Amino acid sequence: MVGLGDIEAFFALRARYKKWRNPERIVTNTAQRFIRLFEAHGVARAQIPRFFGHNLTIHQVEDEAELLKSLDTDILEAAATLFGVKLEWLEGGSEELYELKHFYKQPKLFGDWLNSILNAAGGNRVDGWLLITKFMADEYDALILMREQVAEIGNEPIYRYHFCELWIYGYWKCRADIAACIAQAWGRNCYVSGRMISPDLFHRLTSLNHIPDSDNEQTSIRGRRFQAEDLTTDPKFYSRNIGEGQFGIDNAVALWLDYHQQGLMDSGFGCHERVFRERLQK
Repeated sequence: MVGLGDIEAFFALRARYKKWRNPERIVTNTAQRFIRLFEAHGVARAQIPRFFGHNLTIHQVEDEAELLKSLDTDILEAAATLFGVKLEWLEGGSEELYELKHFYKQPKLFGDWLNSILNAAGGNRVDGWLLITKFMADEYDALILMREQVAEIGNEPIYRYHFCELWIYGYWKCRADIAACIAQAWGRNCYVSGRMISPDLFHRLTSLNHIPDSDNEQTSIRGRRFQAEDLTTDPKFYSRNIGEGQFGIDNAVALWLDYHQQGLMDSGFGCHERVFRERLQK
């Protein structure tokens, strides 16, 4: 009979095998971090001069020593701004690439922030994911990850990523805040899709040490799809797997209705106040 220990050993062995087949590249200097930043976003090394400019040449980007001579503060700041990463990471002063944006208990700020992104995007695509995973209670298990198209190369879009809060999906206050953020995104035609991802991928993304949705970084967004917008329209789906029993469900629905009164729950699918009030009355 195969025991639990045998199953765990199998998955541990498979994880080690995958790491051996796809080893992480060791990045030790600014030139290597600079190249990694572009390649992980889908820009090949030789494409950097054409895509990024700043008087860089193919010779420089192909030769690490030459690239190190050419990189200055202006170039690093421009690259960090283009991809929305920390300048300190490019300089080697931080392990984390991204700042985490905070919207817990203040979901209206998500809509305000999204307005600023859309104004700067100039009509370029902005969308994202609600990523959830399986954790024990009281651990972060959800992330809103937004992406903003900043350019194209070879007809392929190039994105800048935004990490929008870590959440406990089963906690009623978080559930209402997440729904309000999703509603505000959909209401602005920024479509947020749901994905159930593996804990390993979730940890990798939320470490803020890796560029999202990149084969190079082993962060491709894969997993079971679900309709994140249902959190804004369907009280049964919205209430699913909320902790603290009926107390949690009642408070989650009441907070949904409160946010609705504040104008934060219009996702563009009509008014659903009545069905949420009925859920609360039941």
